[in-house]
Amino acid sequence: MKIKAQGVSEVVLEVSDMKRAVDFWSGQLGFPVVQQWGYQDNQFTEEASEIWATWLYVGGPTRLGLWLPRNFNNQQLVEKASPVSLWNGLFDEGGVHVHLALYIGIDQIEAAIHLLESHHIDNKIITRGIHKRVYFKDTENNVIELYTQSMEEDYLSRLTPM
Repeated sequence: MKIKAQGVSEVVLEVSDMKRAVDFWSGQLGFPVVQQWGYQDNQFTEEASEIWATWLYVGGPTRLGLWLPRNFNNQQLVEKASPVSLWNGLFDEGGVHVHLALYIGIDQIEAAIHLLESHHIDNKIITRGIHKRVYFKDTENNVIELYTQSMEEDYLSRLTPM
């Protein structure tokens, strides 16, 4: 038996400047903001005066989170380091994310490249056969990739017994 995942639900990138990150991801790349949260008293809230987390819809079943860093106290750090089943709170902030790849249809990749170039976003294009990979960095130096190959198509064909 295996977990039958149907894709990625969410990916979170840590950012140091929320306005700059939202301007990049939504303003320049065009992903719509769907929700924003604050963070007060170690709790997420939609009532906060300062935005701590922004969710953008990136397509399919997937949302992208842009989160400011959290400062855990010593007790929280000890608890966070313990087995998950022993947690009293929720520590959903993991390690440093360094790469995110988004699937872009072959028929949409040239428009995506044009968008990057129109915003003077440095990028590198790698073409292999009919597929393209476009690499660039976001405002936090995370390496972002736009990739025309569907992992569903590729991996399902590899997993099909012959």
